[in-house]
Amino acid sequence: MWSIIKPMYINDAAKERFSNQVIDRAKRTKLPFMDCVLELAEDMNLEPGTAGKLLTKPLIEKIQVEAQNLHLLKKSKTKRLPLD
Repeated sequence: MWSIIKPMYINDAAKERFSNQVIDRAKRTKLPFMDCVLELAEDMNLEPGTAGKLLTKPLIEKIQVEAQNLHLLKKSKTKRLPLD
């Protein structure tokens, strides 16, 4: 028999709640944001891809900066001041 999987509807309130939990965990544990996202996803039995959909834009930007500082992502050229 096939089980019916209900699609997960993600609204702004859910994103805000999940992202705040990630930020609180990062402050409390001093772990990187990405590690906190993965831990929280595991605690909530979420796939990492689903957890990624629950992140707010400001938190995504913080994770990107963190990754750039760890040399996991190339630094964005758009954030530099023009020299011309």
